Amino acid sequence: MLLSVPLALIFVFCIRVVRPLFVVRIGAMRSDRIGHFVLETDLMLLEQRSGVSPKPERSVDIWYAPEPIANRVVYKMWKRVMRIWPNWFMVPVFRLNSLLPGSKAHQIPNTASTCLDVHNLIDGAPPHLSFTPSEIDSGNKTLKEMGLRESDRFVCFIVRDASYTKATFPKKDMSYHDFRNCDVDDYVLAAEAIADRGLFVIRMGSIVAKPLRSSHPRVIDYANSNFRSEFLDVFLGSRCEFCVSDGLGYYGIPAAFRRPNAYVNYSPFHMFYSSRACDLGIAKTVSSLKTGKRLNLSQMGENGIAQFSHTSQYSDAGVSIDSNTPEEIRDLMLEMLDRIEGKWTSQSGDVELQTKFWKKYSEVIGEQRAICHGEIRAKYGAQFLRDNQDWIL
Repeated sequence: MLLSVPLALIFVFCIRVVRPLFVVRIGAMRSDRIGHFVLETDLMLLEQRSGVSPKPERSVDIWYAPEPIANRVVYKMWKRVMRIWPNWFMVPVFRLNSLLPGSKAHQIPNTASTCLDVHNLIDGAPPHLSFTPSEIDSGNKTLKEMGLRESDRFVCFIVRDASYTKATFPKKDMSYHDFRNCDVDDYVLAAEAIADRGLFVIRMGSIVAKPLRSSHPRVIDYANSNFRSEFLDVFLGSRCEFCVSDGLGYYGIPAAFRRPNAYVNYSPFHMFYSSRACDLGIAKTVSSLKTGKRLNLSQMGENGIAQFSHTSQYSDAGVSIDSNTPEEIRDLMLEMLDRIEGKWTSQSGDVELQTKFWKKYSEVIGEQRAICHGEIRAKYGAQFLRDNQDWIL
């Protein structure tokens, strides 16, 4: 890396010399986490093209992807779309540029919305990422080896636990996000209910705490199989009927390929992904440690509980964060499937419950309403709202 410093210094000098003619900007991708690497990059390009964060006239953007890179296949796919240069050169370029006057003119600004699409740009926009014909053939071949025919439909789901972050970031204390963790056992009922409807259900993940225990022939624990690869992680997310997650970054892959996402056990509450009309979900709830009773939305708004994003904040406030039940997860996933298949029928009062919920939600998350949300287009689980009307207070 030291040998590249003289070259980097020359390059930084040159981009300043040519700035009157055209601007060279450099940027570091968020490549260490899959959600940021896929969706934040996607949104950055959409923000540029929509005018939210326009590129200067006569400008060139050059990127690099710092290690660790969450998925090398995604990296290769972004290189087809963007100008990404090697780290050995770009790391010193970025650092040297930051030390010199006028550095901001040569830096690509961060997205306005991270992964949250606060400008509602994804709906209606075509994907930036795509597969080559040979990659599609390879993906279809592996699906056949997994037991899926070309006509078979499948749903992906992924469950957050602490295993991945501990293995990937061993020197970092990631316990501040432990409140987001879930138990894969809670998803078996839902997976088998979807499989009973004739679809395959594929449990995603690369490093997981425990196996998925199901004997259903159409439920596949891909995360613990010999088929798992970085390529197939992306291919499956791009082809699923919908993906179920708890807000774990994998949801960025289906979103980047414009596939629907369903959310269960979503957290943090205030960041509920609301920007896409095709999305549906329910979030974790909060209970008092003293009384054991669940807090309603108004109570979650007190003391900023609905805006918490660290594990310690919940314990310090004397509350627990509670996972959705297996039955709630099943109902949400079946509702999503019904909506996709055009079989969903709203009941009397459903529209009013949605309106009431989102109005109250916008109130209790406070300033996060403007930070994390644009136009709210997603739907909250209808059955959950029907069963928990006392919660929407």
